[in-house]
Amino acid sequence: MASNLAANQNQNDKILVSVITPTRLSPDRLDMLVELHQSLHLNHCEVEHVIVVDGNNPDTIPLEVRKQATVLGSSRSIGQAACRNLGLAVARGAWVTSADDDDLLPPHSIDQRLQAIADHPNALWAAGYLKEKSDEEPQIMPAGPCAPGDVWRAWPSPKHSIPLGPTSLLVETNLLKRVGGWMGLSQGEDLGMMMAVTCTAPGILIDSYVYYYRMHGNQMTKSPWFDDLELLSRTCAWQRGEQILCQSSSPGNQKSDMLAMAAGHPPG
Repeated sequence: MASNLAANQNQNDKILVSVITPTRLSPDRLDMLVELHQSLHLNHCEVEHVIVVDGNNPDTIPLEVRKQATVLGSSRSIGQAACRNLGLAVARGAWVTSADDDDLLPPHSIDQRLQAIADHPNALWAAGYLKEKSDEEPQIMPAGPCAPGDVWRAWPSPKHSIPLGPTSLLVETNLLKRVGGWMGLSQGEDLGMMMAVTCTAPGILIDSYVYYYRMHGNQMTKSPWFDDLELLSRTCAWQRGEQILCQSSSPGNQKSDMLAMAAGHPPG
C-alpha cells in the first residue's frame, strides 16, 4: 500500500476531499479540534476542512484552524445531522467524509481510501476500520469489495453490533447528495447515512485503520440520556437500508432496468 501511495502522490495532489466536522466548541475539545485539523493535512491530497458550529460563536475556533477551514455557524443549536448536511451543501470536494471534533485521522488515511477507489473503478465509497487510539477494535466485516447491501446484510438487526464505523466512509459527494445525506435523527444520523450509501452503491473496505476515536468523560456515548433513543435510532437506520434494498429488488424496478437496457441505456 505504501508504494502505491508514493506512486500516486501526484494524482492525489489534484484531488480535493472535504472533511465535515460538526462542533459545539466545548472548551475541553478545542485542543482536540486543533489536533484533528492537523491530522487531516497528513495526506498527499488537498483537504478542505468544513467546520459547522452548532449554537456557538465561530470566533471561538482557534485562529490557526479558522484561517484554513471553511466555517459555518449557527447561533442556535441545530443538532449534528443538520450540521453535517449544511456542511455537505458547501463542501467543494469531489469526495467527502466526516470526523468528530474529539477524534483524529492517522497519516495518509484519506490517501489510502482514495487509492482503494482508484484501484476499484466501480467503487463510489471506501471505508476502513476504526479503533480507540491505543487499542485495536474487532473487525466484523472482512476487507474487500462490497456490493450494494453487503454492509446491511452484515448487520442482522439493530440490536447487533454495527458492522462498520460510519465515520470511516469516504463517499463520492454527488452520491451522498443523491441519497439524502445524513439521516434527520437526534443521534445515529451517521448510521442512516451509511445505510443509504452502502445499500445504493458498490464500494471497497480496506484492511487498514483509517480513523482514531478518543475515549474521554464528555463523550456523547457516555451521556446519561444516550441509551434512551439509541436502539430506536439504530432501528431507523436499519429500516432505511432494508427499504432501499427492497425497492432496488422490486419487480417494477427490475422492469425499468430491462427497459433501460433495451433502449441502450445503463440500468439504475
